[in-house]
Order: sequence, then C-alpha cells, then structure tokens
Amino acid sequence: MITTSNDYKINVKGIEFDYRVLMVVPLLMLLISVGFMVNKYSQTGEWFERSIELRGGTLLNIQTDGEVSVPLIEDILSDEFGSISVRSFRGFGTHGASIQMDASVDYEEVIERLEDGGVGVQDFSLENVGSSLSSVFWSQAQTGIIIAFIMMGIIAFIVFRTFIPSIAIIMSAASDIIITLAVMQVFGIEFSLASLGALLMLIGYSVDTDIMLTSRLLRDTEHGISMKDKIMRALKTGLTMSFTSIGAMAALLIIPLPAVLVEIASVIMIGLSIDIINTWFFNSVILRWYCESRGVS
Repeated sequence: MITTSNDYKINVKGIEFDYRVLMVVPLLMLLISVGFMVNKYSQTGEWFERSIELRGGTLLNIQTDGEVSVPLIEDILSDEFGSISVRSFRGFGTHGASIQMDASVDYEEVIERLEDGGVGVQDFSLENVGSSLSSVFWSQAQTGIIIAFIMMGIIAFIVFRTFIPSIAIIMSAASDIIITLAVMQVFGIEFSLASLGALLMLIGYSVDTDIMLTSRLLRDTEHGISMKDKIMRALKTGLTMSFTSIGAMAALLIIPLPAVLVEIASVIMIGLSIDIINTWFFNSVILRWYCESRGVS
C-alpha cells in the first residue's frame, strides 16, 4: 500500500522516503550516458559511431550460402584492409552481411579475400557515399533534430503556458535521445539515416506521454481526485501506450526483415524503455513537486 503526506514523503509497504529521490535514477542514467559519449569523443573525435551515409565510404552487401560469422569476416579482412565494420543480416531464406570500409578499398579484393577465407559469396551489391554527400546528410540530420526540439518546445509552451512543466517535457525528451544514443553504442548500433528517423519518432512518443501526464495533473479538475490518483491514472494509460508500441516493435525483431527495419525497431524499443524511466521517475516527480508547491490539486 502506498500512502503520501504533504511534506514530499511517500510510504511504500512501511518504508517512508522522499519521492523526489526517484529523480536520481534518470539523472544518473543521463550522467553515465554523457560520460560515455565524452569518453568516446576524447578517444575517436566522434560522440558516437556514424554510418556510412553520414561519414562517407563504401558499403559492400554480400549474400552468402549459409550463416554468417561476423568475427570470422572481421578476422579475414581487418589485417589487410584496416578499419572495417561488419554486421550480419537475415532475410527470407537468405543470409548475408554488410561490410563498411574506406572508399579507397577495392571491393573485388575484399570479395576474393572472403572466398579464400571460406566465406561463400553468392551475390553482392555496392554502395559508395562520397565525403561531400555524407557531410550534407550529416548536416541535415543535425538540423532535423534541432528543428524537432524547437517545434516541440513551442508547442509545449503554447499548450501549457507555464515554464516548469514545459521545460520538464523538453528535458525528458532530450534525456531520452542522449541516453538512447549512448545505449546504441553499447549494442553496436550506428547513427544512420534509419536510426535518425527512429529518434525523431521517439521524440514524438516521448512528448505524447509527457503531454498526457502534464494534462492529467494540471487540467484534470475532477472533484475528489488526489494528486496520487491522477498520477496513477496517467501511469496506467502511459504504460499501456508504451508497452503496446514496444510489443509492435518486438514483432519486427522476431520476423526476419531487412536490416533497416530491424535497426529502426531496435532504436525505438531502446528509446521507449528509457522513456518509461524518464517520464515516471523524472517528469512525474517534477510535475508533482511543482503542483504541490503551488497548491494545485
């Protein structure tokens, strides 16, 4: 049983604590994520790994006659061709891998080396992205995210016309993006045009739950409903929305699909899981603190 008092205390099964301490969890996640990305920048000059569309190079997609061993391909190619990135993929009855390498590498030599190493290449496709084109894509990607946050902030201020709730929505969405980018690096998911689309969708998901929560707490004037009950109602609705979306994305991971769809689904699942923590451990605490300090009930 959970009970509350007016001095920011909450009692959970006999254990009493200040509910504002819950903010430590998302703030610690954010701090660790920023530290991870700063460390990566100090080592590589990049905050996170970018795909070939955003940094330039050559992408060789090979179709093989059996299961692909990523470590085997890396062992075969890394000594002779330097820095490469290998990712396996599966389709309906097909197997293959995507190999990212510098534009100066001869793809015919790569295919020959793979076949000599025991990798049966049945078919392949080649994709070259020049540095000038990739820089345009990268610039547009940054612009897209900035515009998304600006529009999100404008809408939040127009709808609620109060500073703290609006800022809480923006901070929660920004934290979602930063932590998701860090977790993507842990799982070896590069920042690509596909993941950019997923992150923009994640901003929409995040704002959706945050605005629903803020509306319930600030605008629900039903008589006799306590702040705790408002939060619990919003929690039930929000978790239903989030888990429904996570379930839909999980279905894309179960069914063999192109790598682009798998990447989008993976990023959205990561982001939605993080958004649950940010929304209910950070944004809801900020809003409740704000409402109680202003005497809103």
